[in-house]
Amino acid sequence: MNIDLKILHNFVFFVMFIMFVISNYVIIYKFFQLKNKPNSTLEERFNFIKNLKKGMWWLDFSATTAPLLGLLGTIFALMEAFQKLSAKGLSSSGDITGAIGFALLATAIGIVLSLWNYLFFKMFQDRISSYKEETKNILIEEILNEE
Repeated sequence: MNIDLKILHNFVFFVMFIMFVISNYVIIYKFFQLKNKPNSTLEERFNFIKNLKKGMWWLDFSATTAPLLGLLGTIFALMEAFQKLSAKGLSSSGDITGAIGFALLATAIGIVLSLWNYLFFKMFQDRISSYKEETKNILIEEILNEE
């Protein structure tokens, strides 16, 4: 079976790019949601928390899978480089080092994408937790004031 590894390597880059675009959409959307957080009724606060949690799975998923995709892209690129080496032979050390450098680019991009998404995932998780704690304190205060 003769698979074009360059196509697979480029497909991995394409998938990581799509992940980056979707992640940034989620991040921007979450910032706008946080900017408009309600400070009124408990029901509005509960709905806000529920809506704020939506989409968080994507940041978690992409932070987890981006390095694996980067590694997969690196493997495809290295396999392609070794196929070319076996076909042409080693004419200079620059041939192999250039191919390895390009292969490692996929891993680097995957790691950067992962760190980017994880940073915002943790930041939004902290904001959700603090808002939940604030809402819980308001609820306790209302219960105590009723008595």
